[in-house]
Amino acid sequence: MYLEYWKLNHTPFANVPSRNAFFRSPQHEEALRRLLYVIQHRKGVAMLTAEVGCGKTTVIKSLVDYLNKDQVQFAMISNPALQPEELLKAILLKLGGKPENGSKTLILDQLQKILFANESAGRATVLAIDEAHVIAIRETFDEIRMLLNFQTDNEFLLTLILLGQPPLLRNIAELKPLKERISVKYHLQPLDFQSTLHYLLFRLRNAGATRGIFTRQAVQMLFESTGGIPLRINNICDHCLLIGVMTQARMIDTQVMQAAIEDLGD
Repeated sequence: MYLEYWKLNHTPFANVPSRNAFFRSPQHEEALRRLLYVIQHRKGVAMLTAEVGCGKTTVIKSLVDYLNKDQVQFAMISNPALQPEELLKAILLKLGGKPENGSKTLILDQLQKILFANESAGRATVLAIDEAHVIAIRETFDEIRMLLNFQTDNEFLLTLILLGQPPLLRNIAELKPLKERISVKYHLQPLDFQSTLHYLLFRLRNAGATRGIFTRQAVQMLFESTGGIPLRINNICDHCLLIGVMTQARMIDTQVMQAAIEDLGD
């Protein structure tokens, strides 16, 4: 609705995680580098936590772009709130196996064969589990940990990346055998003011903007309202652009920003 008015090629503040909209703030860059380290050095477990909306999934999507598909098989589980055996079946399916009507023994046997086949072909196997904080059954975490028992003499055959909100930290703290295998963990912080400002400019330029649209004072108000959380920033900025069209604003100033914040209840 507002693309022509603001002379944009596409919506700049969509909330669907996209590798094309990966903003390299210092903390997002560090998160990406730590995950790459874990994969390249065949470590057991990495853990990335953040408040909802801070960009965990976007980091993972960008991570995939760095991986050579001939050297790394990457799979991702997006809904891990499953019974232990059902999660194993989901993992096997993601890695290319056939879990139909298989017993747990057969499932694990298939997984082992896939992992060793990848190893023989010189490929690492990486499994990312998103929303890992929703796993409420200890036995499910135990099954995940047991996958790390697939090893050669000197390295893991599977690298796990656990993604979740802060409760994941507490959940893992109570699971010492799994906690001890975490080689890298990182908590993704919200953006600071300067990064928020640069984030807006990045998003707008990526959408084809050729001029500034938000005043600095409006960005300051935005930062104070959102706490630097990208998901919230996107929601309010998208609404600002809509209000700007309806009010025929030349810029998104504090008046438009305030109206958007109030409309969305932030």
